[in-house]
Amino acid sequence: MVKLNPSFSRLNTEYIFSIIDRKLLELKKKLPSAELINFSIGDIALPIAPSIIKAITQAMEEMGTPEGIKGYGPSIGYDFLRQAIAEKEFNHLGISWEEIFISDGTNSDAVNILDLFSPQTSIGIPNPTYPAYLNSTLLTGRKKILSFPCLPENDFAPLPPQDPCDVIYLCSPNNPTGMAMTTAQLQSWIDYARKHRSLLLIDSAYIAFITSPNVPRSIYELPGAHECAIEMRTFSKSAGFTGLRCAYMVIPKHLTAALNRKKLPLHEFWSKRQGIKFNGVAYPIQKAAEAALSPEGERETKSQVQLYIQVAKRLKRGLQQMGHTCWGGEDAPYIWWKTPHNLTSWDFFDQLLNRCQIICVPGKGFGSCGEGYVRLSAFSSLQQADLALTKIKQL
Repeated sequence: MVKLNPSFSRLNTEYIFSIIDRKLLELKKKLPSAELINFSIGDIALPIAPSIIKAITQAMEEMGTPEGIKGYGPSIGYDFLRQAIAEKEFNHLGISWEEIFISDGTNSDAVNILDLFSPQTSIGIPNPTYPAYLNSTLLTGRKKILSFPCLPENDFAPLPPQDPCDVIYLCSPNNPTGMAMTTAQLQSWIDYARKHRSLLLIDSAYIAFITSPNVPRSIYELPGAHECAIEMRTFSKSAGFTGLRCAYMVIPKHLTAALNRKKLPLHEFWSKRQGIKFNGVAYPIQKAAEAALSPEGERETKSQVQLYIQVAKRLKRGLQQMGHTCWGGEDAPYIWWKTPHNLTSWDFFDQLLNRCQIICVPGKGFGSCGEGYVRLSAFSSLQQADLALTKIKQL
């Protein structure tokens, strides 16, 4: 009989959103007419910007002509988009367009990058954080996993350990805590990585939401980052591409790893991996991404990001005025809310759902250090935020 990957048995917790969906079904049976306020999933709540729609339409019309036929595209992305990204975001930081790879999402990049590394590689993961880092690490059969607690006493920023760790995930601005790492905090990780010859995987999915002056917009602003860091970004959060799927990853040509005692460039190995396992992002989607980088596209998408930030700030301010303790909402569209009266994450989730019809995410789903918190997503509207605050006040 064919045998399954035994590492699936290491995933000993049910996917948190499956549990939430089941609880929603139970509520709808009890209260069929209930109007739910959904602050759970980090998905868009606004339509795709007009300039992006226009670019997709024009690309499709182009492909409908004999001279505009497009089949399989480059697995690493079309040059026009890689060049546009470099010009807009990285040229001034010493990153060339050839170091940029287009993909169908930061989630894909964050989990697939592990293909490049030996099974004996040690992996460092913040706690709490985006669950895909740990789950994908477990599925690859790796045994050496380090957990970096993110707690109030360290401003929810992971601290470099004393011992060496090969590959480290860092998510900033962070999902779920909503906190962003400062220049000093990120520099401490760069110094650690250079000392121990480690590699930093920087998930910058929420970089468009940064407002704090002491939070860098790219790891490559800091000295030494080109030698030890891969940065991942996405159009999903900055331009509403959750349903379109387009992201990009920077792998500087300076980055190397060892194979048969030789230093070899990760850049070339990732290009080879993509050629084997990925057929590229659709041409119309890449033209849409290019449009999102245009002055018109940037103006439209920035207004959407600003609305989500307003929702986050209103939720946070309203909760604090009621005496609740929460973080985030400044540099990311998430509120990290400490549960009142020492309730567990799931107990407080149940209270909010059953008594207020508010859907959040229990913090425990993001790691053991998330127990005692819930996450609210600000991908919503100001009206929904006000309604939620009214219900919470009554609760």
